[in-house]
Amino acid sequence: MIRRILLPIISGTILILAFAPFGRGYLACAGFIPLFFALEGAAPRKAFFTGWLWGFVFFLGTVYWVVHSMYFYGGVGFVAGTLVMLLLVVYLALFPAVFSVFLSRTGTHGTLTRVFLIPSLWVSLEYMRGYLFSGFPWVLLGYSQINYLPLVQIADLAGVWGVSFWVMAINAAVYLVIKKAGQRDFSSVFKAAATAVLLTAAVFGYGLLRIRAVDNAVSTWKPLKVLIAQGNIEQSLKWDEGARLKTVEVYRDLSLSAAAGERPGLVVWPETAMPFYLAYDTAMRETVSGTAREAEAYLLTGAPHYTPGGMTYKLYNSAFLFNRAGGLDGRYDKTHLVPFGEYVPLKRLFFFARKLTEGVGDFVPGPGRYPLRFDGNGIGVLICYEAIFPEISADFLNNGANLLVNITNDAWFGRTSAPYQHFDMSVMRAVENRVFLVRAANTGISAIVDPSGRVVEKTRLFERGVVSGTVGIKNKGKTVFSGYGRFFPLITVVFSAVAVFGFRKRPGRG
Repeated sequence: MIRRILLPIISGTILILAFAPFGRGYLACAGFIPLFFALEGAAPRKAFFTGWLWGFVFFLGTVYWVVHSMYFYGGVGFVAGTLVMLLLVVYLALFPAVFSVFLSRTGTHGTLTRVFLIPSLWVSLEYMRGYLFSGFPWVLLGYSQINYLPLVQIADLAGVWGVSFWVMAINAAVYLVIKKAGQRDFSSVFKAAATAVLLTAAVFGYGLLRIRAVDNAVSTWKPLKVLIAQGNIEQSLKWDEGARLKTVEVYRDLSLSAAAGERPGLVVWPETAMPFYLAYDTAMRETVSGTAREAEAYLLTGAPHYTPGGMTYKLYNSAFLFNRAGGLDGRYDKTHLVPFGEYVPLKRLFFFARKLTEGVGDFVPGPGRYPLRFDGNGIGVLICYEAIFPEISADFLNNGANLLVNITNDAWFGRTSAPYQHFDMSVMRAVENRVFLVRAANTGISAIVDPSGRVVEKTRLFERGVVSGTVGIKNKGKTVFSGYGRFFPLITVVFSAVAVFGFRKRPGRG
């Protein structure tokens, strides 16, 4: 019993260290092994508890920041905020719990089958976690490898889920090597070890080849000078009416001062950088459009927007694109909203969380993922939370985007691990779709990321400044992931279902 409590706690703690801000991604390649040993011989009920305990430890250490956001900026008491966070952790822990139950049913399968089945089970549940109840694909296993560029290049084939698959396959193989060596089953040891080596060689080799090929392709893309303004506006002042003019002046001054020497083609400001209804505030809008004219650049900024909707108004979290002449060329309305941040689901149950949206309203999703057009090109705008959903970026690419821009306000997270984790997830979107990604964050991290996942330039947290650099506008063409990426996790779902509930290898045939 102690083994089934201590080992999952150790394993979950190791995995926390694999993610930002710790960034010890190599730990993820062996961090599940204690959990696997804890699950040996476990009946389904005990396997469920063991996996759930692992999940509780892991998610408590990676999404604890929810309390910070709700307490300091959401007007929710510490106890109520902690309760919401714990409910989220309890829910998220159900996925590794189910994984552990299924894993406990795979003991009669052969070694090679298990090396591929265990990661298939994991990826299947990661995929489901990204969709159920609006989805929360935070800290998927593949993000732990974002600092190791050759290992994440397979994301252009299978998305972040492909990287997750490789990491879990290595865990499964090493576990089976240890287990089978103890049983003196050296044939199975060889199979597991050889599979791990071949998989790693394939992933690493593919990564090196793709980085070189992508670099060559990027050299032919049309260059665009980009300037990102990070205003570092304190969250407590952001929605203060008396501070609005000062906020606009901060972004205007940052942009024009830098534009004088840089001559950018595109200036980007963060999510809700303009904390007022930009479309209807004539005076403030003139200041923003005037900035575009003076900089002689397109200007993309976030701001709230509303449209009449019957007896009420529909409120949107939007991005506005101004052209070089100061005219408004387009608007994108966020399609995937943040529960408890932009709307409160199940309001009767979570009545105490309504204060979260009182300051900014209760938003509704926009009509679709359509790129904003400029100079014959398309910008796929990911507003804040949308950057953690792989399919949203792919939708933009399929609809004609050839540059991704992530605008966000991570001030809600303070100095927790969340802004670092959020940034890592946005970097993966560039690799999956082989496009440049421009990121503008109110308090950081703002950055330019190239199509191989290199961070070309970035800011630190809670500093005021600009990031400038040259990006390439992608030529026509999608990656395998952009066009067909959802098929990989669906394949793992089918394989897992067939392997767990269908055929089973007879005992004694290792």
